[in-house]
Amino acid sequence: MATEAVTLDYASGMIKLMLMRLLRPVVGRFPRVFYRVASFAGWFAFQTRRGLRRQAVRNMLPLCDGDLPRAKREALRATQRVAQYYVDLATLPRRNMAKFEAEHLSIDRPDRLAMLEEPGPIVVVSAHTGNAELAIQALTYRGRDFVALVEALRPRQLADYVGSLRSSGGGNFHEAGFAGLRSCLAALKQGQLVGVMGDRDIQGTGLCLELAGRWVKLPRGPWELARRSGAPVLPVFCTRVRNDDFKVNVEEPILVRHTEDADADVQLAAEQFARILETHLRQDPGQWFVLEDFWRVHACREHDGEHDDG
Repeated sequence: MATEAVTLDYASGMIKLMLMRLLRPVVGRFPRVFYRVASFAGWFAFQTRRGLRRQAVRNMLPLCDGDLPRAKREALRATQRVAQYYVDLATLPRRNMAKFEAEHLSIDRPDRLAMLEEPGPIVVVSAHTGNAELAIQALTYRGRDFVALVEALRPRQLADYVGSLRSSGGGNFHEAGFAGLRSCLAALKQGQLVGVMGDRDIQGTGLCLELAGRWVKLPRGPWELARRSGAPVLPVFCTRVRNDDFKVNVEEPILVRHTEDADADVQLAAEQFARILETHLRQDPGQWFVLEDFWRVHACREHDGEHDDG
């Protein structure tokens, strides 16, 4: 069974790669049309793929306080956001990122971005909402080099292709893992900016934290990097307003303590972020385009079975 799953994942990845290579040139030329096409594709997938629909709805339920009709509406929006993310990727090579902030971003509390123009390391932590990855790339055109950690994709051909698209907008992207973390720490020691997602524990080494009434594991990486480098952590959240127009919310920087108890320092900072993350996810759940079975995949073992949405 495990071999069959790997084979299916490989085939699915190769199909995705083929479609991206085939469609990217035309998508890049006519992005407005394809944002609408992507929205329809997300709607169609939601209506026809029962497993995807059920999983997406289950992800929304805790954020909607168990309101099933609302969870279904938000799950549909999240599925459409996933499809639109691929349009973002396809258009990156044709973007003028130096102008993207002025033309496509509406920034809440821009004064908090002043630290990007000052020397010294910074960790920017975000979540899979809107398209924070694109927003962070645009914000770094304020004169900062940046390095980012991303999830490893399979097969290797797909990972390399998506990596080339991401890098065309600026920055260096590394797969999450020991080597990636080492590259990020080296970048911070050189005074650069590091971007990390803080809502999915893809390495399986996360901290057990309460989120929307559930106990799940969230990444420890951002907080360990910040503690070891002395960098402040800037939480940045992104909301897709329409097509490629986004609202960016910049929160107060989080300073990770550096006491004799490293675990407690990291835990405290992660708890601060979890509270901020929950606020943003509850405000607009449909922006969170995570389609894996989040609450089960990332559940803390010691709290397994406490919640079951069926």
